[in-house]
Amino acid sequence: MISVERRAKVISTTTIDEEVAIAVIQRLAMIAEVDLTSAKPTTGAAKVRRGEHTYELVVMVRPGIRPRAELMFQRGTRGQQQERYRNLKVGDIVDHFRVVERLGSGGMGRVYRVDHITLGRPYALKVLHSEVLQRDPRSIDRFVREARAASRIRHPNIIDVFDFGYLADGRPYFVMELLGGESLGDRIDAKGPISPPRALDLAKKLCDALCAAHDAGVIHADVTPSNILVCGDDVKLVDFGLAELLETQVVDETATHVMGTPRYVAPERLLGRAATEACDQYALGIVIFEMIAGITPFHAPDLRTLCRQHISEPVPELISPYGPVPIELDKLLSRCLAKSPAHRFPSMAAFAAELDRVAWLVTQENRRAS
Repeated sequence: MISVERRAKVISTTTIDEEVAIAVIQRLAMIAEVDLTSAKPTTGAAKVRRGEHTYELVVMVRPGIRPRAELMFQRGTRGQQQERYRNLKVGDIVDHFRVVERLGSGGMGRVYRVDHITLGRPYALKVLHSEVLQRDPRSIDRFVREARAASRIRHPNIIDVFDFGYLADGRPYFVMELLGGESLGDRIDAKGPISPPRALDLAKKLCDALCAAHDAGVIHADVTPSNILVCGDDVKLVDFGLAELLETQVVDETATHVMGTPRYVAPERLLGRAATEACDQYALGIVIFEMIAGITPFHAPDLRTLCRQHISEPVPELISPYGPVPIELDKLLSRCLAKSPAHRFPSMAAFAAELDRVAWLVTQENRRAS
């Protein structure tokens, strides 16, 4: 099947013969110098000229018995190269949005506050870093995947993505809801551990958010306090830059490193296995432990030792400055932080059900103590 999209919306689809499709993918791979022998998704690019216009063709091929290819076109002019990768400035217009201010910068992109020109509503616009793109052309794939992963989930505790497009210099951007508050990591650093009832209330919302993500075929793959925004009594899960889409996931058996934040990475990921729903469960368990104790269960001065702790060391005792931790909470964390995915909860929904039960018990015990 050929699917044509514009700004992340499908505008047409058609089916073609499978042999023809494979031949087309092979031809595109040759033009963009993509290695078809690679066991993992590979990206290449080529410039195509027609008259005075230059088109940037980006081809990403996903290998397998039935290979898939994604193409992105961006039209430019002969003089465009000198103006490539200019940072956005206040007052710049991007499609229907006007840049108001720069909000910050992360590993993958810069984030700006923008206003919808017609509606006047504020949003956040994230643009891929030019430095990242120059260093790694495949970063476009991860950036587009982040937009797609977040936009396909509808949940009050997951950031909403509304629009997607490309700047004149070819860099992708997406538009999302503008959030206030602070990251959970900053909250813990500034104020210390969170009381167990409050921590479990936040955890329940995050667990429900991850249930919705998994139901939509998305594994977040980087659940950390830095990627959780606390907005009053609510939380929002953000940054799907490492998210895996289940229907397109490819296991890289030759990988020499793991994408993710070391203190929150599941043991099986450190052993080279693909991200699964159980990995999100493990990471959320680490976050719950950190909210209550103020520190993660595993921490070491060097990465090798930290990885060894995840793989082989038992989970340390959970200690809260708010008093003794109920045994039911200890059992919950011991299960979701099990070394083997098979010993964790069978699904995020099962984890959520047990979390509800434990949260109720902790709340009742807290009331009796007060």
